[in-house]
Amino acid sequence: MKKLNVGFRSATKNTVHRLQLSYVKTDLDAETLKKYMAQIAALGIFSDKTGESVFATPVSASYVDTEEKVVFAEK
Repeated sequence: MKKLNVGFRSATKNTVHRLQLSYVKTDLDAETLKKYMAQIAALGIFSDKTGESVFATPVSASYVDTEEKVVFAEK
């Protein structure tokens, strides 16, 4: 299964926060992802306990392909 990992820089601290999304379109280009990430950042709905916006500036996006390999499974 492919997942999309996106990273955002917080508003005041130099901290990068990550968000992992499942069941995503896997053919999005960089410009499209930047546009959607900017829309998420503009919402301003993700903040820490001090009220700082944690998804303020988009900084990265990558697709991660995971494959499950069953070693054994008892019934």
